[in-house]
Amino acid sequence: MVYTITMDTLNLPTKQNLLLIRQKLAMARKGYDLLDKKRHILINELAFTKTHAKQTWDDLNDALRIAHEALHVTLSEMGIDRVLKVSQGIPQQTALEMLFRGIMGVEVPLISISSVKSNENAVPYPLDETTVSLDEAVLAWNKVRELIVAWTAIENTIHKLTLHIKKTHKRANALGNITIPMYERQIKYIQERLEERERDELARLKLVKERKLKK
Repeated sequence: MVYTITMDTLNLPTKQNLLLIRQKLAMARKGYDLLDKKRHILINELAFTKTHAKQTWDDLNDALRIAHEALHVTLSEMGIDRVLKVSQGIPQQTALEMLFRGIMGVEVPLISISSVKSNENAVPYPLDETTVSLDEAVLAWNKVRELIVAWTAIENTIHKLTLHIKKTHKRANALGNITIPMYERQIKYIQERLEERERDELARLKLVKERKLKK
């Protein structure tokens, strides 16, 4: 049987090289096991995140429907001119608070709307000039805004997890299909050469012994 071996110092058929390659093989197998576990954990996390994404998407559609209905009622009660005038006093900018959570080396965002939560009791328009339907519309659209932010974070998480799974899969395949088989071939090659050398040495010793006996 013919083996194709990369010729370097580790391929020299010595017991020291055999020991070194066995150590490298053990490390490669351990690395493969860790990458395989990491890959499965990330895949499970991605599946959970996609389920959460679907629920968030459904919630967002429901919130949009409710918000549009509330706005329609407000426009009917107050008129578009009054609603536009009142809307000018509602803050247009939103402060976001962003944190990160680590999942097997992958940092995914956790985003929340700090301004809405901190000022949820403050009404940015005169109550005596508006109706209850406006309050309901503002709350409904605030909910839509929160869900849009949440959806954005989830989409970002899905993107990062997908990329990291591909990288982990590629690294695991490189170990499993290239590195580990290469070390196994090297070990087999060196073992065969050492065994052949040992047989030659035994044959030589036997020949020397026979010559001594003949004398």
